[in-house]
Amino acid sequence: MTESFFVIFTLGLLAGFFFSVPIAGPISILITSNALKGKLRFCLRTAMGGAVVEFLYVFIAVFGLTSLFAYYQHLIPYILIIGSGFLFLVAIKIIKTKLTINEIQEKKIENDKLKNKGGFRTGLLLNFSNPSLFLGWFTSSFLLLSFASSVGLNTGGLDIIMHKNVTSIEQITGEKFEKLDELNNDFLKTKKTIKPAKTLSPLILSLTFAATVGFGSYLWFYLLSHFLIKYKEKLRIDWLNGLIKLLGVFLLGMSFYLIYKGMALFG
Repeated sequence: MTESFFVIFTLGLLAGFFFSVPIAGPISILITSNALKGKLRFCLRTAMGGAVVEFLYVFIAVFGLTSLFAYYQHLIPYILIIGSGFLFLVAIKIIKTKLTINEIQEKKIENDKLKNKGGFRTGLLLNFSNPSLFLGWFTSSFLLLSFASSVGLNTGGLDIIMHKNVTSIEQITGEKFEKLDELNNDFLKTKKTIKPAKTLSPLILSLTFAATVGFGSYLWFYLLSHFLIKYKEKLRIDWLNGLIKLLGVFLLGMSFYLIYKGMALFG
């Protein structure tokens, strides 16, 4: 019983931490750009808001509440368009940022609450307006749990639930996850025979996995924010401003791509 809990706890924590490392996502860009401005409180609250959405998405994906995706799917085009507009405004704000030497030298952390406000809801909106996040965590969770089970780790049956969820999502979306099916077939063929063992309920294990994914994600951004703020003054001011603007431009490009994807879904 404790074995399955420990396995799921560890897998979730590692997945949340390491899958958050790439800096290509909206949350990563926003936190990086604001950490370079010393806005630690804003960064941590943004990470917390994003982690809450990740917790919900992972729990839905793992526990088997995939029927909810059928209702969510019809809203995706609208969410993409609204989300891209929000992303556009955030990108413009980042691009307009211009740090001065005094701001870098006088204080490392911006403690003004007014300048740090809005982080939590920003994190919520950014991740909620990113429909690909659900499918991303759905795929990652399936691969991770299937691999863990195939090497003999006790996942408490969550790998079997994920196998059923693949079929459910395929029926809802009308799309075939060929790579997942292939991996799943290989997994079923090579899966080791393990003696039945007592384990916690799927609900508790799913909540544990989702919660540790969210915490792992928050932990990465916590460490990243502190690292960037601590060492930002070692960078030249023009490089710092250039990096922030580059991140803003990348985010702007993402907003145009999302609105294109949203409009395409109406067709």
